[in-house]
Amino acid sequence: MRRKNPSVTLVCVLSVLFLFLSGCEQVKKLKVPSKAKSWQTQGTVVAYVSDLPITLEQLEQEIRSYNESTDNPEAKINTREQKIAYLNEELIRRYLLYLGAKARGLDEQPKTRELLRNLEINVLASQILHDEIDNITVTSSEIEEFYNTFKDQYRQEEERRIREIVLDGETEAKDTLIELLKGADFAALAAQRSKAQSASGGGDLGFIKKGKRGGDYARFDEIAFSRSLEAGQLSTVFKEKNGYYIIKIEAIKGGQVRALSEVWDEIKKNVLFLKQQQKLKEITAGLLKKTKVVIHQDLIK
Repeated sequence: MRRKNPSVTLVCVLSVLFLFLSGCEQVKKLKVPSKAKSWQTQGTVVAYVSDLPITLEQLEQEIRSYNESTDNPEAKINTREQKIAYLNEELIRRYLLYLGAKARGLDEQPKTRELLRNLEINVLASQILHDEIDNITVTSSEIEEFYNTFKDQYRQEEERRIREIVLDGETEAKDTLIELLKGADFAALAAQRSKAQSASGGGDLGFIKKGKRGGDYARFDEIAFSRSLEAGQLSTVFKEKNGYYIIKIEAIKGGQVRALSEVWDEIKKNVLFLKQQQKLKEITAGLLKKTKVVIHQDLIK
């Protein structure tokens, strides 16, 4: 990548600074747009740009937003001097540019008017949502009801230690299962008869999670992780595409449902979101009844 000449960069910066300073007298003489004169000011005014006020509350809100947007502690604004610098370098500059744009009539350009209209739509749509949903609360009984209804969603991931015997024929598999039910050693029969790679280890797959073996083992997962199959138990014979299976659950770990106290805050957020979405549907449904909406779907490609 080609590096810029430092002297050229310095000349450019000085040129821009000179043009800005030489034009300051003109900027100061810019008139406030007539609509802006009716701006309602709430709070403590800390600056005026022409007759346009900037409040302390506005400054503090801007600084809070800025601080939240940066992860660098050294870049955060905390001191009085830093706040004054932000006021001068950001807010006042923005107001100056606003007045300059209005003086040039940029707000009357079709593209700008469209942008302003879209911004107004977004701001007001956001405001009506805040007015309607900010007072929505979640009760303890709602949290408990949600937890009891969707308790399985808060179950810790389960792992099972599984042994397998894989055979080509169904008859051979059923005969092997009978031997196992009579007390034959699973690992020994797996080593002697199983055609799976796990045979050398007595059919031991170790601790595995559901789905670990991939999509080709859907039936295997269904049987192996069934709630009805507990530690120490054997499965019936079942078929996967590469043979007939018998499995044994050696041990189970995990799988407990997390306590309500552990997931309380998480559930509260979920319930609040669902209630807010329901309120949004009610608002839009009510407005839709009073509003004509036409969609030209054929124009959407």
